[in-house]
Amino acid sequence: MEAILGTIVYGAVLLSVYGVVYWAHRAQTDRSAFVGLYLLLGFPGGMLALWGFATLVVNGESGGWRFLLPGLGLALPLIKPVRRLFATFTPLNPDSSVDMVGLSALLAALSLLTLVVAQSNGNATDPDTLQSPNPTDLLVQALFLTVLAYVLVGVGFIRTFRQATERLGLAIPRPRVVFIALGAVLVGLVFSAIGGALTAQFQPDLYDQVANVTTELTAEVQNPIGALLLGITAGVGEELLFRGAIQPRFGLLLTSLTFAFLHAPQYGFSFVILGLFGVGVVLGIERMRYGTVPAIITHAVFNTLAVLAETYL
Repeated sequence: MEAILGTIVYGAVLLSVYGVVYWAHRAQTDRSAFVGLYLLLGFPGGMLALWGFATLVVNGESGGWRFLLPGLGLALPLIKPVRRLFATFTPLNPDSSVDMVGLSALLAALSLLTLVVAQSNGNATDPDTLQSPNPTDLLVQALFLTVLAYVLVGVGFIRTFRQATERLGLAIPRPRVVFIALGAVLVGLVFSAIGGALTAQFQPDLYDQVANVTTELTAEVQNPIGALLLGITAGVGEELLFRGAIQPRFGLLLTSLTFAFLHAPQYGFSFVILGLFGVGVVLGIERMRYGTVPAIITHAVFNTLAVLAETYL
């Protein structure tokens, strides 16, 4: 029953995203569709922002931030000067309805992730509330993220499958590039180690929480085969989504920040997140210079080694 429910949820999300992406592309040439996007994003965004502002200012309740930040995240990108501001440090096209919708989604997601961690006082997730993914879960999640990445680049209505694959940066790398990807693993491990060391030094209580969360999250895969499976599935799914689909439109820094904050609910506001940001930058540079496959290799090997270290060291 749980598997069926999960499949329904994943399917509903993909269909919803597909509809919004199609709508956003249609709005490039259809004025009515473009106005509709303002209603789709602006109405809930504006209402949330107004409600949050009123709650903060009129009622003096700090809970207003729960509405204000996501509302601003949805609504602010509808203002063209805001998009122009982001275009100064990202590849974003301020005249593109697709980029407008994507920026709204990213800012709203970052706001929600920040609020989740803030509500926990910056602490990591309680390990007792976590469930380690089993091999089936990992495969399903990787498949979902892969399909999501293809949907985001418009497969089926602006691109064929082959064109979407090229847009995602998927190509067989040369042997030299594979060696570069393996070398990048070491750089990623250095960033991760620095983040861990800073957390241990300045946030010792949070460091213990993060260690417990990591142990709990990898409980089902603490063996060589499980570690490899986790590495490959996370590498493929996350890299296709972040470095393949998102980065070419929104740039290295914003993509790396979103990638790092995606882990913040698990690890809290710790220096570990700073280390993950550094890892994201390394992966993003690989995407820019060599394509997405080297980033997948680096991510997969990095995660595999991290789980093996957790298991045997």
